[in-house]
Amino acid sequence: MNALQYVAVSIFFVIASPFLLETSQALVPHRQELLHSRYGHSTSPVRQRLNNPAVLRSSSDPLRHEITNENEGESEDASHSVNVEMNRGIDEDPIDFEPPIFPKSRQETKFLSATLKTNVLFEEAPSKTLKQMVDAFEKVEYPIGTTIMEQGDTDADFMLVLGSGECSICIDGQQLKAPYGTMTKGSMIGELGLLYDSERAATVMAKTNVTAFRLNKDAFSHFMNSLQTKEEKDIKKELRDIDLAIDGISGTSTKYGGDIIRQFKPSPFWLWRRWSGTVLQHAWKAAALNMILSASVIALVRHHFKPTWAIGMIPDSNLPIIQKFLGLSKLWHYLMNITTFILTFFLSQAYGIWREMYRIMRSMQGKFSDIGLLLASTVERDHHGQYTKEGESLLNDVADYSRMYHAFAWARATNKFKIILSKRGISRMLSRGLMTGSQYDIISSLNDGANGPQNACLTWIMIRCLNAMKARTLPNDHAVRDVLFEKVLLMRSCYAQIGDLIAGRIPLAYCHFVQVLVDSFLFLAPFALYVELGIWSIPAVGLLTLFYSGLLDLAKILLDPLDNDGYYKSRVNMDIGVLIRESNASSSQFKYSAEKLPFSTIFWDTR
Repeated sequence: MNALQYVAVSIFFVIASPFLLETSQALVPHRQELLHSRYGHSTSPVRQRLNNPAVLRSSSDPLRHEITNENEGESEDASHSVNVEMNRGIDEDPIDFEPPIFPKSRQETKFLSATLKTNVLFEEAPSKTLKQMVDAFEKVEYPIGTTIMEQGDTDADFMLVLGSGECSICIDGQQLKAPYGTMTKGSMIGELGLLYDSERAATVMAKTNVTAFRLNKDAFSHFMNSLQTKEEKDIKKELRDIDLAIDGISGTSTKYGGDIIRQFKPSPFWLWRRWSGTVLQHAWKAAALNMILSASVIALVRHHFKPTWAIGMIPDSNLPIIQKFLGLSKLWHYLMNITTFILTFFLSQAYGIWREMYRIMRSMQGKFSDIGLLLASTVERDHHGQYTKEGESLLNDVADYSRMYHAFAWARATNKFKIILSKRGISRMLSRGLMTGSQYDIISSLNDGANGPQNACLTWIMIRCLNAMKARTLPNDHAVRDVLFEKVLLMRSCYAQIGDLIAGRIPLAYCHFVQVLVDSFLFLAPFALYVELGIWSIPAVGLLTLFYSGLLDLAKILLDPLDNDGYYKSRVNMDIGVLIRESNASSSQFKYSAEKLPFSTIFWDTR
């Protein structure tokens, strides 16, 4: 339902309400007689229907590795789908199945053992089982350009561990940007297709000549069945949630599109047609309930006091009950002035906090772009103006640390991506090639709190640049060093402001007072407006509730810019996933922009 449909239904209700009210009152005296003649003393048909068993819902389609900006209100159905899929995930272990054994060198065995131990699925495997798994992997080779897996393929019968070379990841014909679109040594590919018995989520191609180790589906099912515990379902669900979160920050689900803030068109007709993601979608229920209360008040007055005026006319002020409502009406009008002023002021303060959060987010993003521009402009180049090997390595490392910083920093700040910081989340990032083994060892050893992984990534950037200055890969002068350090320190300061802003957004007493004030004002509206508008107080109450309750809801939404409270099911606030994806893309933009120059360059003597 869009806004135009909502207005149309409201107009119909306004026109039809007098006739509905008259009809309902005419039927009241005959209600008991009708029930007795039709059903005797038996339970009403409504209650009989309520006592019938509920119709079972059919299970929804299995979840894919796709997230959209419109499905945040379907978490219950998604959870149901995940549970159904988990129950059928792994095939039953064939009777008397013997896993194959393929010969390997000592180095290959050590590599596979270390890789499997860092994976969420196999980290608890006993030594004997782990050895059998390593033996069951078959060494295979793929020439450059080979399509290893095809998106949408339902015949998922193997998984891979990359031993050497690189693979590219494509979704819907578009290659994902680095590092999310490149799988390197130690990356695991295709295990989720076997785990959930689902189609391939992406196309994997050999970017170079690739050596990999392949485990077939029967062997995978055998080992997974031997490792199953009563917590297996929880582990699978957690792994699914981790991959959804990683897809959200990597661009896998929405590729490269999306907006941090949902954009609008100034056309009134376009705006009236919006429903999803608007305050109307949230406030219409409160408006409908208050309209029902207003209609109930009118029905009770007409039933008990037998008024002489017709429905649709203004009530007679000489009636005792109406005289009592007149005093309440005056009080309500005083309350309306106070409520309007306080609510609008409350909304303006909430919007100010929301704008400040957006400014901080963009400031963080801009400072990383400044660092990228500074390094790309001053890094060592050869006489042809191209990056030296050391210079390109520096830019790649800083871009890598920047991407990891954004992922960990926003995972710490938002509930939506917090699961990435778990032990299994970090392990999954390693399996998907988003960090190296040495980075994983350091990140996984850090304690929570002040030693967060985002702080480590920020420190790595500073130390890496300092080492580059000592090696003359960057100019070792005060100007570059001061600007670089200033940007990094301001980045730390901006991130610290996020927690301060959320913690001090609005005191509980203030928000509680506004909530009680608005609720009291709207509750009294059906009684106060009846003496002035009669039957037409029903739509008037609906509009007032829609606007006042909507303004209060909007204020509370703006007070939670990161959507940590989960107050609104459909996306209204900022999409942090889009922010992270934008930041990831900008981490290398200046490196590629300045990779070649249209003029000759003269750089300092590097030796």
